[in-house]
This record gives sequence, structure tokens and C-alpha cells, in this order.
Amino acid sequence: RTDGRFILLGMFTTSTCSGTVSSSMSIKNASSRMNRSSCVPMSRWRIPVRFGSSRFQGNLQLNSTTSRATTTETTSQPETSSDASSSSAAAANGGGQSQAYPFGFVESKWQKYWAQNKTFRTPDITKVDTSKPKHYVLDMFPYPSGAGLHVGHPEGYTATDITSRFYRMRGYNVMHPMGWDAFGLPAEQYAIQTGTPPAVTTAKNVERFRDQLQSLGFSYDWERELATTDAKYFKWTQWIFLQLLEKGLAYRAEVPVNWCPALGTVLANEEVIDGLSERGGHPVVKKPMMQWMLRITEYADRLLEDLDELDWPEGVKEMQRNWIGRSEGASVSFPLSSSDDDERLTVFTTRPDTLFGVTFVCVAPEHPWLMDKLVTEAEREAVVPCS
Repeated sequence: RTDGRFILLGMFTTSTCSGTVSSSMSIKNASSRMNRSSCVPMSRWRIPVRFGSSRFQGNLQLNSTTSRATTTETTSQPETSSDASSSSAAAANGGGQSQAYPFGFVESKWQKYWAQNKTFRTPDITKVDTSKPKHYVLDMFPYPSGAGLHVGHPEGYTATDITSRFYRMRGYNVMHPMGWDAFGLPAEQYAIQTGTPPAVTTAKNVERFRDQLQSLGFSYDWERELATTDAKYFKWTQWIFLQLLEKGLAYRAEVPVNWCPALGTVLANEEVIDGLSERGGHPVVKKPMMQWMLRITEYADRLLEDLDELDWPEGVKEMQRNWIGRSEGASVSFPLSSSDDDERLTVFTTRPDTLFGVTFVCVAPEHPWLMDKLVTEAEREAVVPCS
């Protein structure tokens, strides 16, 4: 638009056509709706950009040699010599630091101010103004690897930082801590390879991550920094486990796991790629081992029902429902022809109406009955049990 209310962001090269650009569509869409027969290559345009009623410092530059675009009004201004020289200087500097926003000066100044004045410090419970509403913003703690932050970290942390600042400006007591999910296989393997204690490398990596996050200007309360490797922290995770054990929600069972002999540890499914460990590319085998298990299925119904009360996107809630994975069906018992004790193999199915078409039952190689009760003597040599 030419009334000073339309903000154009970015640089692009296209063709322009005679016609009027509508404020309700993008430049790209506008071009497609103009008269194609009058399109000509663009070269250099300078379009003044306004924020509200105030002109933004500088103009937006587009490329054009000739232009036959017409508008109902025009506010474009010829390039001045000072504009041209500043543009040339910016180009010579390879872009350089923005003159409109000198981030080096501004960021260092305010980050220093925030640190000195504890701007984002959440008051202790004895000093907090309880008349204000509360808002707790918790990020997923990063694993402090030696590589430092990657682009995925600030992507998520920027969103939560916006939320934190928004609620502070609305007068809320906001708690926004940061911490480190610092236990991990990489630290263990590095210690084995170099002889360096994991506590040393973890502390070094945490310091690097902290410096990088602070340089981004996120509004964390750094006096509430956490680390899962801190004894003051993991004593509470151990306490929680004891509560689960006392309630019968924690138990031991022999289950098949992804065992990596080279790493000497059990791996999660996502850490195994094509039968090899993600870290190191070592062979991984399925092996039954005694593991501590948690009866999360005891709360499956409640978890599902409470999802309806959450103000989350429906797609996210559906992912949670799929993860819980509750199915409704029937348990069906098949008699064993090889057993004299009327033993039956019980299976679960969501489609009991299709049982009349069953021709075989598939048994997992880890099933305890496989060799003892299901495999006949004639077939025993051809069957290799999972071990």
C-alpha cells in the first residue's frame, strides 16, 4: 500500500507489471494477478517503509532497470547521494552490522544491565508478591555436548522467552529457569576413551552452553539453574523412584533390549540405526535382560481422559493418545495341540469378529514357550531361539 501502513520485509527479485498492488495480498500474489503482457524485468527500486505513522530509518531496496508499475498514489523518493554512499559502504562491508540496529552495542549493554539488576530473577517465596498471578515457563533442558548449541536450541527457546516476557509485561510473577540434562552416553564414552572424568567434561560443556545462551539474551533466572548431574538434584529423582517402588509401580522383569557389547550398555530404539549404534556404528543385538520397569499403564485411562482438559493443539493431543496406545478388544485363547495339560496360548485382538478366518498364530521369538512347548522335536534344529 502507499498509505504508509504496509510493511515490506526481505529482499526479492521478480518481474513487475502495470497495475495496482492491493494491500490484501503479498507482492508475489500481486504479480500473478497483474497484466502478464506488460511484465518487464525489475532492477532497482527504493520503497519507503513505515511503521504506523513513523518512517523507518532507511528504504527497502529492490532490483529494477525499468518499471511500468503504477499505483494510485506514490511516496517513493529519489535516492540521495548520502543514501547511495551508505548503501555502497554496507555492500563493501559484506552486509556488516546493521546501522538501523547496532546489535553489538545494544545487546551487550542490556545484557549487562539485566545481569547486574537481576531483571529476570523470580523473588523467593518469602518475598514474592502473592497478589500477582503466577506463570511457570519450563524449557526442555539441553544435553550439554561438546559441540555447543545447534540451531534447534534457540528455535524452541525463543518461543518460551517470548511467552515469559509477555506474561511479565502483564504483571505476572514469572518463573523461567534453565538447566542441563547432563547424564549421557557421550560423556561416558569420552571418559573411557580419554580417561577424563565425566564430571570434568560435563562442567566444561555446561559453561560453554551457558555462555552461548546468555549471549542470546534469553530471560532466564540463572540463580535457579539446574543440572541433573548435581547430587542435590538427582537425590529427588531417587526419592521419586522409591515412592514408585513402595506403591508397586516399579518392578523388575526380563525383557528384550537393544544391547551393544562395544558400548556396554542398553540403547533406546531411536539410538539404533540399521542394527548399529548411532554413536560409533557398533553392532547391536536383541537380548533379554533384567530391567526396572514402571507400570505407566496403571494411569493410561486417566492420562487419556485428562488430555481433553488441556489447552493444547489437537494434533499434539492426538500424538499423546497414540503414544499411550490404548486399544479395546478381546483376549482369545488358542489350545496347544502338543500339550497334554490343556494349556492355551492367549493373544489380544481388536477384531475378534475375524477369528473365523484365522489360519495361523504368529509367536514372537522371545516368547518363553517357543522352544519348550511350541517347537516339535522334528523342527527343533531349524529354530534358533532369541538369546
